[in-house]
Amino acid sequence: MKKAFDFIGSFFVYKSPKPYEGFARFLIDLPSKELRSLAESNAHCSKKKLVQLYLQRNNVYTEISD
Repeated sequence: MKKAFDFIGSFFVYKSPKPYEGFARFLIDLPSKELRSLAESNAHCSKKKLVQLYLQRNNVYTEISD
């Protein structure tokens, strides 16, 4: 019975985001023009790619989960 409660309760447990995952989500909400200037790129890429470029150039955790 305890395992059943643990299984059901596991859906309600807060899981912290990975390092810089929250920051990456914030960056994705910025307009593309702003992201291009932050990433120091003139290329027309997806927002996800621009965020990855920005994080790489600033030596920040680079993997973004979908």
